[in-house]
Amino acid sequence: MATPLRDRYIIAARVEGYIGNHAGSVALLTEALEQFPGDISVLRHRGHRRISMRDFDGAVDDLLASAALLPDTEDEYEMYQRHVEPDGMRLILGKDAEFDHHPKVADVTDPDLAAEYNTTLHTSVWYHLGVAHYVRGEFEETVDAMTNAHDTARHYEGLVASLDWTYMALRRLGRTEDAAKILERFAEVVDDADLTGLGYADRLHLYSGDLDPEGLRAGVTDQPLVAATIGYGLGNWYLYNGDEATAHSVFREVIASGATAAFGYIAAEVDLGASVG
Repeated sequence: MATPLRDRYIIAARVEGYIGNHAGSVALLTEALEQFPGDISVLRHRGHRRISMRDFDGAVDDLLASAALLPDTEDEYEMYQRHVEPDGMRLILGKDAEFDHHPKVADVTDPDLAAEYNTTLHTSVWYHLGVAHYVRGEFEETVDAMTNAHDTARHYEGLVASLDWTYMALRRLGRTEDAAKILERFAEVVDDADLTGLGYADRLHLYSGDLDPEGLRAGVTDQPLVAATIGYGLGNWYLYNGDEATAHSVFREVIASGATAAFGYIAAEVDLGASVG
């Protein structure tokens, strides 16, 4: 199965992002856009990596451009990281990728195969746009984008992660009744829990009262990404409960995790008013 050039650019850019070379990732995707102007998937991935680079304005521009194309774009699956990395190595060796990284949703009839992808283009565009708005302090826009993300989600992780960010934005807006409705929706899907949702689901369990802060801390592992994700939720819990000093202390623990590309890390950075990554 031949791997299209556009997909090769995206795979290469994603691998660059995984190793922390976000500028290199953006450069590759910018080069791809010169060959494939206005490509929705290339714009979506560049928007993501611009968040990683703290270019929030550029991220919103790319992701708004992607979102504008969604009504005329058939939804497609996006390959999950555990397959992107080995396929990147295959391409380096002059082989083709083992998987189709962007199959149309309508063409994938095997549920086990669909589960391998873990997200879709439509959900990813809305989700990353929501994150970009959140870190710019645009919480109304975050709610709108994340609502579209969880309404289009076909996988547990995308649903739970977007519900989580919706809840956080609503709490920042003081819309506690609407935030409570998000927790009610989460309660309807928790039985579908899987390991890929680890972190976001734990945060929602804290907000719901199913976990206390100590119980959430017990879920922190030595994996920096998980520590940053759970830590940001814990800091927010203290913030929502009026303990700003402890919230900021926890946000500093998130920074100490070193997971500089994690969205929880970036949001903690913004909340502390410092850029250290």
